[in-house]
Amino acid sequence: MGYRFVKITSYYRDFLKQYYSMNSTIVNKSYAEQLNHLMNQAYAWSNFYSIHLNKLGYDAHEIVCNAEPLQNTWAIENGSSSKDLKIVFDQLKSLKPEVVFFQDSFKFNGAWITELKEKISSIKLTIGFCCTSFNEMYLEQFKAFDFVIVCSPRFEKSFKEFGLNVYTIMHAFDASIIDRINVNNNYPETDFIFLGSFIPGPDIHDLRQQVVEHLLKSNINMELYSHILTIKPVDLFFRQSAYIAANALKKMRLSFIAENLPGIKKAFLLDRMPQNPKNISLIKKNSKPSIYGMEMFKALSRSKIGFNYHGNVAGDYAANIRLFEVTGVGSCLITDWKKNLNDIFEIDKEVTAFNSADECIEKVKWLLNHEQERKAIAEAGQKRVLKDHTFEIRAKQLDEIIRKELNKK
Repeated sequence: MGYRFVKITSYYRDFLKQYYSMNSTIVNKSYAEQLNHLMNQAYAWSNFYSIHLNKLGYDAHEIVCNAEPLQNTWAIENGSSSKDLKIVFDQLKSLKPEVVFFQDSFKFNGAWITELKEKISSIKLTIGFCCTSFNEMYLEQFKAFDFVIVCSPRFEKSFKEFGLNVYTIMHAFDASIIDRINVNNNYPETDFIFLGSFIPGPDIHDLRQQVVEHLLKSNINMELYSHILTIKPVDLFFRQSAYIAANALKKMRLSFIAENLPGIKKAFLLDRMPQNPKNISLIKKNSKPSIYGMEMFKALSRSKIGFNYHGNVAGDYAANIRLFEVTGVGSCLITDWKKNLNDIFEIDKEVTAFNSADECIEKVKWLLNHEQERKAIAEAGQKRVLKDHTFEIRAKQLDEIIRKELNKK
């Protein structure tokens, strides 16, 4: 059973800002050249799913909906007068896919998906994705998808209880990265590294911030590259005002108004007041600016130990992509303990785990003082990733689900 597949995603605005700043002339290239260059950065999932689905014999495509120069170039080349997300609609009309995977299911859901299926007759399956904070209002919007992919059993359980058709596919690492990490790699060797975000909120990174601050206060040499979410005061005022207005409309049972006001619609789906990180000065003082894609992989590969700490929304389950990024490049992973971690990696043989900041410090010091054991864990972790946790494997898992769901049609 053949099908045409399109994956639609959004990239971090900070990554895109950095990318276009460093590659300012790329906007003068054709759409195909721009897309290829952007995918070559190996950011997040990149086009790894499409590459491996194409190898399986399918016709797979990528759309990065918020890469404005790229999207505007497509519109010009294809005679479209559309702007922003409407360009995506035109792209799908042109491609005529049977299967559309919305990796950004917070930007695309609900009525947008319903309209898409009504107006583009080729589409047989729409797939959502979630591996971050959610609330019941988002889950209600996700019902427009034929099914939703999540990254751990924690999400699967919640989504099924809400009546959604859901499957778990974990994050992964692409083996092609290994051949590229030593090319023009000028990052210094370091003992211990963390690359990641600090986004405020009790279900996001508040605990991560506390643990990293504890590590920084120890005498461990820690290299830190961070994205610290900070909102300009004026923007924060308007976001908080929108949140207050949206909640007032909810209480008055006028939610339908909030859902149709552009300035309030996004706030309507929030379950907490927008805020900036608090007491983040120690991390700011010790952190270098974020790096992404291949630069991130190169830096990780030069560190003896890579640190990971899940956002609180992960609950008791290991879920995030950093598990596979650190191990994939051959660094020794130390991560917060989760009850399913031993199903993904063998603890103390392929990765190390901790239950507290003090235990993390103790284990990092032990690993740094026991080179042979540390290297053995790192090598075993990388071997496990390449055996069980590559995007090639995940693409086969996704294909199996897609074919199963298409057979129901």
